[in-house]
Amino acid sequence: MQDEKLIRIAREKDRILERFRQKGMRITKQRRLILDIVFAHECTCCKEIYYQALKEDRHMGIATVYRMVNVLTEMGVFQTHTLYRPAKPVQEGVGNGCRIVLKDQTTVELDLEEWNSLLTEALRRKGYAEQTEVLEIEQVIL
Repeated sequence: MQDEKLIRIAREKDRILERFRQKGMRITKQRRLILDIVFAHECTCCKEIYYQALKEDRHMGIATVYRMVNVLTEMGVFQTHTLYRPAKPVQEGVGNGCRIVLKDQTTVELDLEEWNSLLTEALRRKGYAEQTEVLEIEQVIL
């Protein structure tokens, strides 16, 4: 049973590396290391992968990990889940707000005033000035 799992993982890695070659990407030692870590550990973010990689290669850069994770995501190896969706009207004609969908599929709807209040409070707790106006919110994969 364990042998079958190892064979399946090896085939999957080979398939991914072949797709790299098809895209014209070099198969570097660091890319192989990151791929090994992805299959060996249940990392939930790039930083976890990075810290695992540093144990094997002290010259590994965080940017290398982020680029590799982005490529793997584009290839469909990773599936990303978002905790929220971009702001949409909560109800027709009521104005803008946001709908937050949690992992357990619970939906939280906030109008613009509630959203701004929560965001301002979160930023204040993180040490940012209350007078700072939020210009843009961008979703990033960490």
